[in-house]
Amino acid sequence: MAEAKKSFPMLPVAHWFALRRKFKQSIPGVVTNNYLSTVLDMGADSARANVLPFLKVLGIIDEEGKPKDRAKQWRDDGHYPDVCKAILKEVYPPDLLDAVPNPRDDREMAKRWFGNHTGSGEAACGRMAALYTVLVDADPNSEAENSKQKTVPKPAKASKPSPRVASSKETKPPAPIAEPATPKANHDDTPNVPAININLQVHISADSSSDQIEQIFAAMAKHIYKRP
Repeated sequence: MAEAKKSFPMLPVAHWFALRRKFKQSIPGVVTNNYLSTVLDMGADSARANVLPFLKVLGIIDEEGKPKDRAKQWRDDGHYPDVCKAILKEVYPPDLLDAVPNPRDDREMAKRWFGNHTGSGEAACGRMAALYTVLVDADPNSEAENSKQKTVPKPAKASKPSPRVASSKETKPPAPIAEPATPKANHDDTPNVPAININLQVHISADSSSDQIEQIFAAMAKHIYKRP
């Protein structure tokens, strides 16, 4: 007849520390599903399946949900290491402690051990290994260390500057292109004529009338300066 597979506590580590903080404030008379769902912000059915039975296996509460003497020592930092050692001795076999004495450094090995001895899936074995690691550490300050590791982001790697080719001469920005000069509008009605110097001698008779003189100059302007 095949040996029945044994199961181990899978209490999430976050719930372990959250309940311990709550017990430091005040120890409830009875730990119920509704109490756990309120404190841990979860559904009552989930608390009944994933938290309450493991608190009984760990010896924190009895079968009726009443906190045991261990609960008082569990919340006290001075007695916390002794409580963890007592739970390890009661719940976990010696060959696990011998095979994986330092699960924080050998988490994968611890998960394999739980998988081989329980036949559970990877997620369940991961929760078993996580709680086992907390018990082996037996450090009341490990909660703060875990919180730092989760909340403090890893420093971003500085990007390497792209290599620049050294230049013997500093590159200067190109000079602005001068816009071509816009020719000024010629407001004078005088047409553009070649610059020609002409010396004219006009002999006007002394007895010429003023009309005749004006006609002479008008003819000069018409034929020489192209004026109408």
